Amino acid sequence: MKTMACAAALILTTIVGGPAHAADQPPSACPLLTAAEIATATGETAGQPHEDSIVISEGPAKGQTMAMCNWPTGSQSNVGVAVTRGLAGAQREAGLAQFEKTVQTLKSQGWSQERKDFPNGACVIMTPPASAKGMPISTGCFAEAKGMGISVGHNGGAKVSMDRMKTLLERAIGRLP
Repeated sequence: MKTMACAAALILTTIVGGPAHAADQPPSACPLLTAAEIATATGETAGQPHEDSIVISEGPAKGQTMAMCNWPTGSQSNVGVAVTRGLAGAQREAGLAQFEKTVQTLKSQGWSQERKDFPNGACVIMTPPASAKGMPISTGCFAEAKGMGISVGHNGGAKVSMDRMKTLLERAIGRLP
């Protein structure tokens, strides 16, 4: 779903930055999770994965390549993983500020947020207001690990717990090179 790709890009652009070089390309994203792991986390059957990559066009990570993989988990839901090379310092801080600004904008439009921070990242559930009919509930976790920014998220009509998404994130991190 386009919404998942946008959410992954938003999350990852907050924790990475700088131009990509050929040696700095992220690993392929689809091998980071299995269909069985996704089914366990969501209670839905995971369909065939779709791999893609984009060059981030704006923000602190402008020019960086982001590898993505999305699995449909129902007619209106999906799970996605995104990974890119990460940097620290002022660019990272600028990205986190950009992410927080976006969250505040959504909250001003009636979205609600649940958040749990952990040492190398956070998990967030964004729930649309009742007036935003058809908009998915998004649960996503993002982290910095092994020199990369990585996110795992679910978009759909039903809420998936942050703990389940964090478990998927930890499995994906475990498979990073």
